[in-house]
Amino acid sequence: MAKVSAKGAVISLDDSAGTPRAISTYVKSYEIEQDAGKIEMTGFTDGMVNYIPGLPVYGVTLDLYWDAVTADVASFTVLRGIFGSSTSKTLSITPESGGPAFSGEFMLDALPVKGTPNGSIDIGTVHFSPMGTVAPTFTS
Repeated sequence: MAKVSAKGAVISLDDSAGTPRAISTYVKSYEIEQDAGKIEMTGFTDGMVNYIPGLPVYGVTLDLYWDAVTADVASFTVLRGIFGSSTSKTLSITPESGGPAFSGEFMLDALPVKGTPNGSIDIGTVHFSPMGTVAPTFTS
């Protein structure tokens, strides 16, 4: 199996007005979290720990570069506008060109900013949690 580069990933996020903004150039790395939400069902006579799937758990983590200057599409500008929003925002990640896209309605959990006096400013790692009743999905 050939290695597929993540350089072609397309990441978009709704801004405060609900307009999708391409933020791919500001993303150092991303992680799409999918967990079965396992529930332990071990009985007293079972010979091992036993599990069943529970409610799925989803999330997205982005590690971002700082940019507050490039008008309304800058990473910090978009994130600052949606932080604390009471309405969900669509986040979509297409890991490879022409491949399936992971998309759903999310909320931004936190908005850290970090830097060093002799280094660079970064937004750092931000996490998105699902918001609403429909689970995020991969679509073709």
